[in-house]
Amino acid sequence: MVIITLLDEISGFLKTPSIWKEKDAASDLQIFALSDRFPATKDQFEIAEKVDRIFVLGKRAERFFEFQIQHSKKYDLRISNLQIIQHKKTLGELDFIVEEKDTGQLIHIELVYKFYVYDPSYKEELARWIGPNRKDSLLEKVEKLKTRQLPLLHNSETKQILNSKHISTRSISQQVCYKANLFVPRKLQYNSFSSINNDCIIGFWIHFPEFESDEFNQSKFFSPSKQFWPVDPAKNDIWLSYSEIFPQIRSFIQQKRSPLLWMKTKDTFERFFVVWW
Repeated sequence: MVIITLLDEISGFLKTPSIWKEKDAASDLQIFALSDRFPATKDQFEIAEKVDRIFVLGKRAERFFEFQIQHSKKYDLRISNLQIIQHKKTLGELDFIVEEKDTGQLIHIELVYKFYVYDPSYKEELARWIGPNRKDSLLEKVEKLKTRQLPLLHNSETKQILNSKHISTRSISQQVCYKANLFVPRKLQYNSFSSINNDCIIGFWIHFPEFESDEFNQSKFFSPSKQFWPVDPAKNDIWLSYSEIFPQIRSFIQQKRSPLLWMKTKDTFERFFVVWW
């Protein structure tokens, strides 16, 4: 049993930087950043109820963000996870609508919380940031935001629903809170990467044959479930030897799944993906 607390998860979420610091020129997305820290210790039981039985990382991130907004000194939460349904068909969901306390400005926010690895084989720089299992990518998500998620605000059905809640869509601005944890090839660990916030780079990735090297024999490991991916490895108390973790990693690779590994070498902690492709 892993001795990781809810506060460790929350802390990992809060410390995850935005993939872009300001408006991104490449995607033309307006970036939402929130520096407020909610009193997690005091209210951990309240948030624990909100995430109970929610194990999908993205959904847990939404609850952490919602709780952060609720304790913000700058914003009031007006809407969270509003499903837009027309003729019994779900058109989509608005993540959040907040109101700036000082100005009354309404902001529609879409929250994104992602883990990407950098694959140099792609020609276009932004196309190189992909999911560790190659099932999604930064560019795919940006395209979805621009063509589906953000335009949903201006759908006629959405306007009707929001008007019934006394929210006008005329002056709502739209922003994206795009938090990301990035992993680069091991040999490029100390490089700088264009078009993204390099503060998001927290680890590296290797192919499975590289993990078979004897160089890992002196380290300890743990492979967290996805729910705990944002957590600082130093918070973990249970570690396995290389011989103990290897069969587990081999099983993941055989299933074409790229596991995240925490590695402890003396007093140093590292994070990396072992990819199957």
